[in-house]
Amino acid sequence: MASDGDTASPQDAGNEAVGGPGGVSAGPAPDAATPTMSLRKRLYRGTSDIDFPRMFRWTTVVSVLAVVASVVALFTMGLKLSIDFEGGSVWEVPSQDFSAEEAEAVLSAAGVPGGQVQEAETVDGERILRVSGQVESVQQGAELAVDFADAAGLEAGEVTVNTVGPSWGDDITRQARTSLIVFMVLVALYITWRMEARMAVSALVAVIHDILITLGVYSVFQLTITPATVISFLTILGFSLYDTIVVYDRVQENADRLLRSGRYTYTAVMRRSLNQVVMRSINTTITTILPIISMLVVGKFLFGQQTLADFSLALLIGLVLGTYSSLFVASPLTVALKEREARWRDVRARLANRGLDPTDTAWYGVGADAPTRTGARGSSGTGRSSATGAAAVASPATHMGHPPRPRKKKRRS
Repeated sequence: MASDGDTASPQDAGNEAVGGPGGVSAGPAPDAATPTMSLRKRLYRGTSDIDFPRMFRWTTVVSVLAVVASVVALFTMGLKLSIDFEGGSVWEVPSQDFSAEEAEAVLSAAGVPGGQVQEAETVDGERILRVSGQVESVQQGAELAVDFADAAGLEAGEVTVNTVGPSWGDDITRQARTSLIVFMVLVALYITWRMEARMAVSALVAVIHDILITLGVYSVFQLTITPATVISFLTILGFSLYDTIVVYDRVQENADRLLRSGRYTYTAVMRRSLNQVVMRSINTTITTILPIISMLVVGKFLFGQQTLADFSLALLIGLVLGTYSSLFVASPLTVALKEREARWRDVRARLANRGLDPTDTAWYGVGADAPTRTGARGSSGTGRSSATGAAAVASPATHMGHPPRPRKKKRRS
């Protein structure tokens, strides 16, 4: 089949035909309108032939650089933790006139370090100044609540205070770490049982990739890590693995079928599979992040609900990374591991012995006559033989190795 940038010939349209050795199909055959279809339509129909293996070279470099930058940021800049992890108090001062500078002055007078001031608004439209700081005891937090009330001209009971000890944050951290380890082990066992160990390793590497880069973003921009953020991280892992397993399921199905034909390397199988599922991954991500963006905008900018903002922001970053890692981290790593298997090395050797280019990953369709010269096209995705100047011609369609049944002629009455 022609690449996305070329106009396919009528012969190329038949290259998705079923048949040939093995007599199986790995996707729908393009209809007569395929040569004039846009890339978007071909993606939706699963008849595109984007050269993903070529893209892997660049995306791998991008991923490595992003992970390295994230690790460096974590070690040099660290993470900005909320008082839920470090301990402290949060005071809510309902006042229209009390300013952030006045709140900081109260904290400075009491010698409270780590003070942060945030302005929020309730559903009823009431302005609230949310002040946080690290106190030594619950008693000190209560005393500062009285100081804030005096400075804002309020009654002492109108200023609410919530004090959290550092031990509670340690408990959250420990439980989150334990949950992550258990999650990783169970996922590895499931993917190994349902598919295979190499896919499990690649999927876990993609998950670690997502976690490190997400933490790197929080470190670089000094975004606050809250319990809601931790919950979002665990949700991100589930989505990332879901998208990866969708890709793996199609790859495994195509690999089992196409291995018998001896015409396609595992890299070619991965290229075909990604073309079939890429639109599904993109659509799933778009429909998932739209309500998350709405939650971020409404929670953060309209109502000033920091918990909603923390939860939705981490989800937004992680979901985009999860889709990317499924296509461009887990997939190329799986290809690198699988191409080392003896059965797939034999396929490459047989193709080379027949004068074919093993690095040619373009989709010709099972049963199609791929270029038979060593000077045939490489992996650019043109789908044409440079030795003959003609497009690959598909063999007659068959079903499961059998020729199609002839149609019976209608009897004239």
